[in-house]
Amino acid sequence: MAHPAADIFRQAAKIISQDPRREGSIVNLEPLCRVVVSGDIHGNGKALARIISYCLRRGQRPWRLVLQEIIHGPPDPQTGHDRSVELLLRAARLKISYPQEVLFIMGNHDLAQVSGGQIVKDGCDACRAFAAGVEEAYGDDAPEVLEAVGDCIRSLPIAVRCPNGAFISHSVPSTGRLAAAGTDILRRGYVEADFQRGGALYDWTWGRGQTPEHLESLAADLGVELFILGHRHVAAGCEVISPRAIVLASDHGHGRLACFASEAPVTAEAVCEASVAIASIE
Repeated sequence: MAHPAADIFRQAAKIISQDPRREGSIVNLEPLCRVVVSGDIHGNGKALARIISYCLRRGQRPWRLVLQEIIHGPPDPQTGHDRSVELLLRAARLKISYPQEVLFIMGNHDLAQVSGGQIVKDGCDACRAFAAGVEEAYGDDAPEVLEAVGDCIRSLPIAVRCPNGAFISHSVPSTGRLAAAGTDILRRGYVEADFQRGGALYDWTWGRGQTPEHLESLAADLGVELFILGHRHVAAGCEVISPRAIVLASDHGHGRLACFASEAPVTAEAVCEASVAIASIE
């Protein structure tokens, strides 16, 4: 019999994979809904709780919450273990309860966790610390839970796209890597090579150093009005990095959320200015 946590992760994976709004590795959102986008969360349980509370208190207008990089929080100072699997489990339960409203996008930390990669964070290997945290939490059942976590992560799309042209992804390929990564992966399912270093999924989650010119060109190719990204430390919680892109962070005391109507025109300055301080949410 499956461990209850493993069952929850597998249920969430099935819902994510079979979302009728999904085409390839993009989920296309509906008009007339309120979109709430987080930056990286990285084990910040208080931030996740406030974000969920913010969405559940919304009014009559349907809401859609896009979460990214829930795992890989600060390790316990005594054990060195990372228990962010507990936050991921909470998010998976939320997905099961609200299958249309809750969405996730793939991040580089997610990718590293399922591909055998290594990320050094706070002086330790974040992937090993996460696995150790799962072992601490689930004991003999940890291998099954870890496998189910992997199933859930591997189901995540690259991006969520809104009718107004907002394109929500963890990153986009670096300026020098776009030709190699291409955009074909956005229109198809994943193959194993995508998960490896140098693969298309790797480039779409690890990309850094994009120039305004590069983002403008990619936006034109994809028909995007605004990229809403994570993947960077942003001290103020939201930062405009080009007329076509903003970056969000939600894992620290100044973290913010982007909030906008899915069909309303969007600009980088306007979305950043209207972003919500997570600390202000009761």
